[in-house]
Amino acid sequence: MTAARFTSTLPATPPFELRQSLRVIGGFAPCTGEQELSDGAVRKAFGLRGGRAAMVTVTAAPGCGVTVRGDAPEPLGPADVAALETAVARWLSLDDDLTDFLAIAADDPAMRDILAVTRGLHQVRFASLAEGAAYFVLTQRTSQALAGARKRRLAAAFGPRIKVDDQEWGAFPTLDTLAGLGAGELAPFTGNARQTDYLVHVLRGVGDIGEEYLRTAPYADASAALRAIRGVGAFTASAILLRALGRPDEVSLEMAQFAQPVAQVYGDQTPVEAVRERYGRHVGWWAYFTRIGLGWLGE
Repeated sequence: MTAARFTSTLPATPPFELRQSLRVIGGFAPCTGEQELSDGAVRKAFGLRGGRAAMVTVTAAPGCGVTVRGDAPEPLGPADVAALETAVARWLSLDDDLTDFLAIAADDPAMRDILAVTRGLHQVRFASLAEGAAYFVLTQRTSQALAGARKRRLAAAFGPRIKVDDQEWGAFPTLDTLAGLGAGELAPFTGNARQTDYLVHVLRGVGDIGEEYLRTAPYADASAALRAIRGVGAFTASAILLRALGRPDEVSLEMAQFAQPVAQVYGDQTPVEAVRERYGRHVGWWAYFTRIGLGWLGE
């Protein structure tokens, strides 16, 4: 049972439709079972300072934005409320201004059907940098389903928990918590010794760099800082920056999961560099919207 509650309304940069975010969440394999979808709402547990957790329920707000209700077993101070509001806004990319990207895409005839089906979509990110960094190490040479299952077991072992309406929920551990774990503690959640070694180095390395730097430094500098960490290559760096932090400046279009959408949209003879040149610093959003849109179109 919870004893504390708050309700906030968070604006979103238009165009935004929560129903599109919920559709993405419902089909996102790496986070299966980590939230509950029902009646146009999503419920998810988030971690707070001091090893605590709170449950948030997100619904569409009148106009362009969302209503967030937070529940916790103890009083939530202003800093807790602000942290949860920020976490939800970042998770759903409410502040993303897609104007320039959408203008480029609107002038791209091949994107017409994708733009139609994804109208109002904002990127749904991993709910924290810690979660994204852990997942993109766990998924190296591993299927999404298995990496997601290992991520959930990691959360169950080290994340804070909360009980709401007689149902217990777990939040993903904070970066500080994970960075303090050694190889022996992380090994049960990886596929082999090399992946364990990479996970240790990535969690500690990301923690040493700091989330604020990775969010605000010039993209090339943030990417270089990540790639200096053992276990982080070009794909993992761009994936963390895009899918955990919402920075769309780069994506590894040469990899099969992105090269295939290029071929589906533009034809087999179109070089991926042509897409990168057209979309520039928005190429990550092109990749995200295209993969989502093609999926929804059944292609």
